[in-house]
Amino acid sequence: MARLLLLLPLAAALQQLNDETFEHQTQAATGMTTGSWFVAFGAKGCEACETALEALESAEEELRESYVIPAHVAKEDSNELWKRFSIKEVPSVLLFAKHRLHRYEGPWEAQSLVAFARLVLDGERMGEPIPAEPSLIDRLWQRFMGGGEL
Repeated sequence: MARLLLLLPLAAALQQLNDETFEHQTQAATGMTTGSWFVAFGAKGCEACETALEALESAEEELRESYVIPAHVAKEDSNELWKRFSIKEVPSVLLFAKHRLHRYEGPWEAQSLVAFARLVLDGERMGEPIPAEPSLIDRLWQRFMGGGEL
C-alpha cells in the first residue's frame, strides 16, 4: 500500500474542489466548521501553477498540523468560483481562515506558505469578507443578463 501512495501524482494529496463541491467541503460562507482551507486556483498548462501546487503539497504536513487543509481548484471546471472570488490570474492562492479570505502574494515556496498561514491564524492579517455563494436568483439573473450558464 505504501508503494502505491508513492506512485500517485504530486498534487494527489491536495483536496480537489470545483463549483459543485467547494462550499459543501469548505463551508467558507456558512461557518467554516470543517477548518481553514489553503486553496490554489490554477489552470492546465500553467507552469507557475504547477510550482504553486508543488509548494502547497510540500507544505501539506505542516499546514495540517495547524488544522489547515490544502486544496486545488482547476479553472476548467470551476468558472463560478473564479467569478465569486474575483480570480484574475493564475496561480492564485487563497487562505480561508477565521471567517475571512486572505490572498497570498508571496513566493511559491512551502515555508513561505506556512509562514503566511501562521500569520493569519495568529490574527496578524485582516483579510477580506468571504463572498457569499450565489443564490439561485443570482444565477438566474446572471444568465438573463448574458453572464453565464446555470
